[in-house]
Formats: sequence, structure tokens, C-alpha cells
Amino acid sequence: MAGLKQVLRLVVEQGATLGRDEARRFLTEILESEPGQEDMEIAALLTALSVRGETADELTGFAEAMRARATPIPLTDAERSSLVDTCGTGGTGRGTFNISTCAALVAVAAGAKVAKHGNRAVTSKCGSADVVEALGLPLALTPERAAECLRETGFMFLLAPAFHPAMKRMMTIRRSLGFRTIFNQAGPLTNPAGARAQVMGVASARMVPTVAEAMARLGVSHAFVAHGSDGIDEITITGETSMAEVAHMPGRPDANAGSVRLYHVQPEDFGLERASLADLAAYETAVENAQVLEQIFAGEPGPKRQIVVLNAAAALVAAGVATDFREGLQRAAEAIDSGEASAVVKKLRAFAAETAERN
Repeated sequence: MAGLKQVLRLVVEQGATLGRDEARRFLTEILESEPGQEDMEIAALLTALSVRGETADELTGFAEAMRARATPIPLTDAERSSLVDTCGTGGTGRGTFNISTCAALVAVAAGAKVAKHGNRAVTSKCGSADVVEALGLPLALTPERAAECLRETGFMFLLAPAFHPAMKRMMTIRRSLGFRTIFNQAGPLTNPAGARAQVMGVASARMVPTVAEAMARLGVSHAFVAHGSDGIDEITITGETSMAEVAHMPGRPDANAGSVRLYHVQPEDFGLERASLADLAAYETAVENAQVLEQIFAGEPGPKRQIVVLNAAAALVAAGVATDFREGLQRAAEAIDSGEASAVVKKLRAFAAETAERN
């Protein structure tokens, strides 16, 4: 691959960074190369970027290359503009239950349209895809059927490997490394449905401003990036959360530029009681974790409900369904207490059953 060794030398020896266009071209070349071709050099570069810390330009360029090769969902521009995603980086090792997936379904019940991008468990006990499957919701859908699911239910789950076939090229390399790489941050920025609003949890506070800047350059309409002081990739209720809010500014010369505001929040800022990380722990199996979600949808009180309502509120604000967190919290709580969240699950199960009958 032309220039790979030179780029690697510059990054390793001089701490050089890749520009946005350079990063996009570089990943494009990698994804188009044959498996086994310079894999050692590719792994070395991914390692160097991880150790040094990825830049916003590098994240943006990688995300653009991945988006260009994703399998698209046949939606109208109007449909895309209304979508919100709650995909996070995962990989925190904190063993919490499926907060963002539960929050996504509550957000749908409160009026949002959600394209939930996700995968099976990597470091957690139960990934978003695992709990979606255990709940009996539609999982492995064709692009056309995914679009139908969104139109009928307000929700669709997009299993990352199914919609990013080009990333198979990187699978062996990433597994051999065994640690987080730039793809863990870039992946959630590549929603195949083109969701323009997002709530994204990240695995470290250091990533918050970098990911937010990348989002701004990618042209998100409204987004939140969060990392809890307890280490989780959510807006937490156990302590402080480092956050960034990204808002698109149509009047700026760069059409893909948005404003980024960095700040910190505490549970008390939202009128919520503090909890412990143990209160948010996951169970061993996907079935048990699915039961946790169903208990929340049924109205069971407690810390698990509170953190779901908080993160659903963020999704509602990002999607434009709520004007602020106060309204978002109220709408999310009402969606549970009215039975709408359980109704969404029932509707999705019916869609899954219909899909199975067709196949």
C-alpha cells in the first residue's frame, strides 16, 4: 500500500497527525486492500494512533470512509433528518445493564424516531444486539425491511456488521490487537440510516471533546457526547458526567460545522438521586437483562429507571421532541407510566413475528 510505511514512520517517530482528507483516503486504501496485505503495518498504525490519542480530523476522515462503504437504508431525506441514534462506544468494562438500548425504546414511546446502531457484546455481559434479540425485537433485517420497521414502529435496530461489510477487512487485525482502536470511536459516527441527531457515550473523558468536534465536522444537527465519572459511556446518576453538546449552525461558512459546548452535570441538576454503580449492574445472560428492561417498561421504580429516563431525555432533546432536559425527563417518564414503552415493545415483537413468517 503506497505510503503506509512513510505515514507510520511520521506518526510513530514524530507524533504526526493525519488530516481529515488524508485519514479518509488512508482508510479507503486499507478497506480496498487484500486481507493480509501489510496487516502488520496497519496494526502498528492503529496502535500508534491509540497510544497518542486520535484527533477530531482523524475520526472525521475514518468515519467518512466508513460511511461511504456502509449499506444504505432506503429512506427519504425528511426521514433521515428526523432520526436519532443512541449508539455508544461501549468497552468500558463497568458491567452495566443495557441503558442506551432501553433509553432508545423509551424515546420512541415519547415520540422520537430512533435508528439504533449497535453490536453484540465485546467487553460487556450483554450487548445491545443481544438484548434486542432476547426481547424478541427485529434484529437481522434487510435495508428495505429496516425502513419498513421504522415507518411502522418508530424504531429500527441496525446490526453494525451487517451494514458495514467492508469492515470485515479489519476484523482479524482488531481482534489480534485486543484493545480499543480508532474504530471504537469512529463506528458510532457511521449510522447507516444517516441519523443526524445522536446521543453518544464514550469510554473516557478525554474522548468527549474530540468526538464532539468530529460530530460537528460531520454535520450532525444536534448531539450530546457523555462520559460518566464512574467510567460508563452514559449520562450517569452515580456522580459527575463530562458532556459536550453539538448544535449545527446553518449560517456558518462551513456547512458541516457546528458549535461545541463542553460542561459537566450532576444527577442533582436533573432532580435525581445519586445511585451506586452496583445499582446499575447487568445480569449474566441476555434473557435476564431483557427482563430488566421489561421491568422498567412496566413502571418499576429505582435507579435503573432513573438513568434510563435521563438518557432518553437527552435523545428527545437531540431529536427536537423536547426543548430541554426538564421537558425530556417529563416526556420519558410519561412514556413509561402511560404504558407506551411497553406498547412499543409489543409492536416491535409483532413486526419481528411477521418478518419471520415471510422468511
